[in-house]
Amino acid sequence: MSSPDQIALDTVRQLEKVRLDAIRRNDADAMMNILHDKFIYINSRGMIYDKQSYINAVRSHGLTYSGDLDLTETEYRVDGNVVILVGLMRGHARLDREQDVFNHRNMRVWREHEGKWKLLAWQSTERL
Repeated sequence: MSSPDQIALDTVRQLEKVRLDAIRRNDADAMMNILHDKFIYINSRGMIYDKQSYINAVRSHGLTYSGDLDLTETEYRVDGNVVILVGLMRGHARLDREQDVFNHRNMRVWREHEGKWKLLAWQSTERL
């Protein structure tokens, strides 16, 4: 892997740690700084969120993550200003007051723009 690609991957991996901490704390303000303005999230139930609807769901407690949530990385791709991470998401959350158990495969797409890496897309499957 080229040095720029390795730097991009290392940067995104560090940001993933910051994001995971923000998710576990249900910190909408921290997530606001991490998510790209064109962010799109498709959860395991097929619901689609953009940046604002996702932040609103976290702020209103319509979506609440538990402290046991964990994201792992099983594969990655680096292509210039795009880093794709594939992995597993395990833990618990509440969606509209209903308990949800996560044991999903997921993909996260990060994009660098004007020197800042932001999460552009995130999608989870219903099962492994």
